[in-house]
Amino acid sequence: MSKQLADLEEGLGTPVLERVGNRLRFTAVGEVLLRHAREVFHQIERARYEVDALTSGLSGRIAVGAVPTVLPVFAPELVLELKKRAPHVSVSFIEATSDRLFLMLASGSLDIVLSRTEPQEGVGALASRALLDDPIVVVCGRAHPLAARRTVTRADLAGLPWILPPREAPTFVALERWLQRGGLELPAGCVQSVSIQANETMLGLYPFLALMPLTVARRGALAILPIEGARFLETVRLYYGDGSPNPVLATALDCVASVKVRIAASLHA
Repeated sequence: MSKQLADLEEGLGTPVLERVGNRLRFTAVGEVLLRHAREVFHQIERARYEVDALTSGLSGRIAVGAVPTVLPVFAPELVLELKKRAPHVSVSFIEATSDRLFLMLASGSLDIVLSRTEPQEGVGALASRALLDDPIVVVCGRAHPLAARRTVTRADLAGLPWILPPREAPTFVALERWLQRGGLELPAGCVQSVSIQANETMLGLYPFLALMPLTVARRGALAILPIEGARFLETVRLYYGDGSPNPVLATALDCVASVKVRIAASLHA
């Protein structure tokens, strides 16, 4: 090992380790090499995993449920990741409210749930972990009178029409409570819609306000209103059955983790 290290340092023309007292530590150059070595190792492990899935012919079915503010963000990327790793696996998506999704997960109808809220007690043993910080934000079309404002207050929203989720949706409840704390009520003449694609179109045609995941708002022709405190249900969580017998689940969870990394990187780009 010492000869290999000496050869490496000779080839680089600079030390990669330095002695500090009785310990050895990486130099700045060594830290760079270590980081890249780890990346190479992870890529090799991922390649081995994908080759194993292809050669072993992993097949089966995975059912994923997600709330409307999460499914459009995760579903396309998750399908691509699954097709790369396990092309013979069938995948189905269910979009519904979180309470319905958790019941389906507990009954075995779903393998994975992506939600912004926690399940109620009594739905069975579920494993979970935080996936992503992707807050729900207030948006409007770029032609909206508020779109060009550098500062917007809660009071500026008084009387303006909204595109809203259903009243029972956690996003609706969070918005209504936030408005009420500022002495505001939702006006008459609002539109109820859970279709992100339709909502984006309506925002371009009429001066509505709406709620959107930050990931969606950034990639669309929308303006995110800079209102203090107007970030709702920030954390997307992953839930799955603890001890599920589905042999595809482990692969699907790895795919979700990979998708999460890419989405998180896009949020911080």
